[in-house]
Amino acid sequence: MQILLEQILDITILAGEIMLKNGAETSRVEETMFHVARALGAVKTESFVIPTGVFLTATDYSGRTSTIMRRVHDRTINLDRIAKVNELSRRLADRRIDYETAYAHFERIARERTGFSLIPSMAASGVVGGSAAILLNAGIYEVMAAFATALFVRYLAHVISRLHGVKFTFEFFGGMTAAFGGMLLRYIWPEISPEYVIIGGIMPLVPGVAITNSIRDVIAGDLLSGLSRGLDAALTATAVSMGVVIILAVSA
Repeated sequence: MQILLEQILDITILAGEIMLKNGAETSRVEETMFHVARALGAVKTESFVIPTGVFLTATDYSGRTSTIMRRVHDRTINLDRIAKVNELSRRLADRRIDYETAYAHFERIARERTGFSLIPSMAASGVVGGSAAILLNAGIYEVMAAFATALFVRYLAHVISRLHGVKFTFEFFGGMTAAFGGMLLRYIWPEISPEYVIIGGIMPLVPGVAITNSIRDVIAGDLLSGLSRGLDAALTATAVSMGVVIILAVSA
């Protein structure tokens, strides 16, 4: 069956949008879009991806060329969605799946609920915070306090996301919450070292994937995307630090 150029553009830009929204690096998004478009009959493709948008130009066998773009407003980290899109692109390239089936799969992935439910997310954040305290050679009570603080920080993120707070609001208040929890515990229980609690509490806020993708984009030559992601990660770290510093300054 002959696939129209518009159909090729629609499914390819959808695949790229899903990957970009869920934290894939620029080179991976462009490579996936290239394979999807070529597998469906495009003879030439050119893509340009930045953290806030996807641009694609494709040419079919008749020589007709068309361009499409998609604006990306919200971004998160969801490696499961990235893996699913990668797998679908490979199946398309190997002719193991047709256009209609692939498009239906892409649409289903795009509509999937983002992330995990609240309770598993809180538990995972607590484990991250507690593990960070263990690596710092903290005592059992500091580890438990770091676990509880990180768990509450994740709950705070859930509340702020429901209120549609502006970007970096969660990171700022998360840093304040972690610092407040550490200092409060020190006053209640002087034997506890607040620095372990604070570090464990802010550990789930560290933009590790954003920093890694920024470095990978720069190494791959995607300087605009790399610098944009790096600035985003730096602002996130700054917001967390400001929240912690304010509480420490007030309690000093």
